[in-house]
Amino acid sequence: MDIQVPKPIRQPFFKRHKSLGVIACLLMIWLLMQLDIGLATQLPRSDITIATVKAGALDIEVDAFGKLQSAQRHIITAASAGIVTEVVNKAGSVVEVGTVIAKMENPDLSLEFKRSQQQLIEAKADKLQLNLRQQRERLLEQSGLGELEGELATLSFRFQAQKNLADRGIISELSFLETQAQLGSLQTRVAHAKKRIEQLHALHLSATALAQEKVELARQEQALLAAKVAQLAIVAAEQGVIEVMPLELGARVERGAHVATIGSQHALKAELKVNQSQAANIQVGQWVKVFAAAQVLRGKVTRIDPVITAHNVIVEVSLVKLGDTELRPMQSIRASIVVDTIEDALYVRSPVGEVAKKATLYRVLEGGKTELVDVKFGQQSGRYIEIKSGLKVGDSVVISDLSSYAQQAQAVVIQ
Repeated sequence: MDIQVPKPIRQPFFKRHKSLGVIACLLMIWLLMQLDIGLATQLPRSDITIATVKAGALDIEVDAFGKLQSAQRHIITAASAGIVTEVVNKAGSVVEVGTVIAKMENPDLSLEFKRSQQQLIEAKADKLQLNLRQQRERLLEQSGLGELEGELATLSFRFQAQKNLADRGIISELSFLETQAQLGSLQTRVAHAKKRIEQLHALHLSATALAQEKVELARQEQALLAAKVAQLAIVAAEQGVIEVMPLELGARVERGAHVATIGSQHALKAELKVNQSQAANIQVGQWVKVFAAAQVLRGKVTRIDPVITAHNVIVEVSLVKLGDTELRPMQSIRASIVVDTIEDALYVRSPVGEVAKKATLYRVLEGGKTELVDVKFGQQSGRYIEIKSGLKVGDSVVISDLSSYAQQAQAVVIQ
């Protein structure tokens, strides 16, 4: 009797060699990955900019540029006409009170000043001569009065003596009456002489006052011209920085012309230029961050110029708590005007180039891979822009201009 032996069932190759199958799958995946990487555009990390999506309060800011201006300005005008002979300090120089800015000369004014000096000398000499003449006149009048008073005294004694003699009948009454008449006449002459002296004294006082007035007028004229000559040297009346100084050597300056503007270093304001397209969002009272060199200052909008100049609107900002900051008028600055605040906003640094309401960006994945995502933007704020949809907190996106790759849906790998 034949015994049937069952035939062995042959297992499929992959079932018999499971480990080999796993290895083959992994190898296939690796090959596909290498093929994908090989087809993707590879960009060095140093050539692109990557930003991270953040969440929080986003200040909607309008960027502006401008200069610091003095809130307290002192304008210097020419007190006298002249020709500039020396420029000592120019615009931008720091000056103290009394610092010479420029020097001028005016030959006509100098000649007029010398004439005024001569007129003052002559007025003083005239007054001195008047005093001497008055002294001589007073001496003559007093001498004449003295003689009359001497005669009057003598005649008075004679009158007394003759009166006694006339009473006793020793002399005739006619002689006595003659002496009495002479005495009365002499007394009248003495009274008139005293009256003349009083009138002469009053005339002398009046003449002296007039002469003194002429001296004072000459002195004032001389002092005025001396001041004008001194003002040919243009000096700073306030401490600060020269903001404007248009004078040049040889230039002729008319009286009253503007020669310099000095601005205070301690009372400053910001004068900003804002694009007219963004000016509608700015209002008086809004807070401003002013960046001056390494310093960040706070301020408030105080005035918005209604006139548009070269597509810009001038906005004035008062600065808060300057302290001992080393700032100067005409210093270039940039600023951010806070026009609104969005609470709990998603935002990221603005992509390079003009940003539309929608854009396709490369989101960075692990290993340097990227994927294209459609992002919807909201309001822009200076360097940042609000994200409405498409990204979440912590996402990293390429903000460099890769629009040429994105339009072709080109894969990008960042090395």
